[in-house]
Amino acid sequence: MRAFNFTLAQAAALASRIMVKYVLFVCTGNICRSPMALGLFRRLVGNRKEIEADAAGVHAVRGQLPSVHAIDVCRQRGVDISSLRSQPLTATLVERATHIFAMTGSHLETIHLLFPQSVEKTFLLREFEEPGATCWRDLPDPIGMGRHVYEECADSIEKALPSVLAFVEETELAVPRYAGASANPRSTMENMPHHLESQAGDRPQQGSLGGPLRKVDPEIAEAVAEEERRQRENIELIASENFTSRAVMEAQGSCLTNKYAEGYPGKRWYGGCENVDVVEQLGIDRALKLFGGDHVNVQPHSGAQANMAVYFSVLKPGDRILTMNLAHGGHLTHGHPANFSGKLYQVTQYGVSEQTEQIDYDALAKQAEEVRPQLITAGASAYPRFIDFPRLRQIADSVEAMLFIDMAHIAGLVAGGEHPSPVPHAHFVTTTTHKSLRGPRGGIVICQEQFAKAIDSSVFPGVQGGPLMHVIAAKAVCFHEALQPGFRGYQRQVVLNAKALAAGVAKHGFRIVSGGTDNHLMLVDLRPKEINGK
Repeated sequence: MRAFNFTLAQAAALASRIMVKYVLFVCTGNICRSPMALGLFRRLVGNRKEIEADAAGVHAVRGQLPSVHAIDVCRQRGVDISSLRSQPLTATLVERATHIFAMTGSHLETIHLLFPQSVEKTFLLREFEEPGATCWRDLPDPIGMGRHVYEECADSIEKALPSVLAFVEETELAVPRYAGASANPRSTMENMPHHLESQAGDRPQQGSLGGPLRKVDPEIAEAVAEEERRQRENIELIASENFTSRAVMEAQGSCLTNKYAEGYPGKRWYGGCENVDVVEQLGIDRALKLFGGDHVNVQPHSGAQANMAVYFSVLKPGDRILTMNLAHGGHLTHGHPANFSGKLYQVTQYGVSEQTEQIDYDALAKQAEEVRPQLITAGASAYPRFIDFPRLRQIADSVEAMLFIDMAHIAGLVAGGEHPSPVPHAHFVTTTTHKSLRGPRGGIVICQEQFAKAIDSSVFPGVQGGPLMHVIAAKAVCFHEALQPGFRGYQRQVVLNAKALAAGVAKHGFRIVSGGTDNHLMLVDLRPKEINGK
């Protein structure tokens, strides 16, 4: 057996070589369009070492200067391409490239014909301009035409390049041959002989596993793009539609979506869970650091399932629960007749005072004494005031009931120190991870140690099967972001904005329910204006 000895420097150099993305622009003679694209792309990329670029022509003669107009038009844009020389497209260039961008459909077909192995990584330069576009967009050849045609060509290239760069950044690296054999099943499937791929129209169909959404399913891509545009162009005032960070979305869109992992860290029913164990444990540890408490389960798919897990862990059908009325600001899962919680348990509801429009804790205490519930539920989806958690615990203890707080709407404010925390006072606390917490759509349960085993069993296998590991990863990222100092400033600004908006609305003659807000919500009484809110 032959031994290979690598120094750390050599290993680093090899790793660097493997991780670089090589972008190749291809036209006909490599003296007009592709040199302009190369020069403008290099300017866009700047000094980034992880992306390199080159250009070639399918019928190029080696060593020719770019055309005079091409040089002049680029120079006016602050780019010097006068040192570039033409070169023909070769197998070496194709093999080296991770992304090949052709100027026209004819170039694309020629590349596929000459180098079938390039099909998965060859694209039209302009096909990424508008997500969801279904037509292939050629970039006309300006050779022999006037300067204004070159100007138009350069304009089109500059317009296309930002989306080209974004595509290069977001796609997986096509591993060069010198990187060695791969055990990656996706790589294996993507490198199957291309004669097995079906043909569609004038262009060989790209393998769907390796293609971006805009190529695989243009209709869905267009809907996604339109939704992104809607979100960016409108002011969003729905608390449950807060914006997540790029890091949260990146984690949720990762390969963790492929992993099935029934069970809990270190106790899975499937093999190969060592990496997702790390992810889930980070989520658990960060949630505990953020909110406190004895135990946390980060697997619930939603707030409703987190609430269900709490109910199922300590209640039997027919048990009594005392909850906040949905019409007074509560939540569907707090005993509404249409919900499982209203069907399985004997529900008594409390509400707000008609005079103060805030929770009447004295009246609630009297109800608790009369009902003697096994569980008191608090937390709201439309209540703009602080909730007195110590008083609720006092009431629960007085009737030997357990206290369950659903803090889904205020979790971000709690994490940011802008709202009192229910965790020290409640037996159970649930929350969603979106809304004010600014994470992915999902839920968690925080509980006292004595209920840990019951909660875990209630989540799995009680109300769920396999956890969504990609969402749990996004939750972990969300908790990490909420632990940063800037998150407190963000939550403080949320409260200030809500108070300012409430004051502004009041100045225009609208009545604010309860007289103001302590959190991110405000309720406006539209009845005097004869507006029904629809």
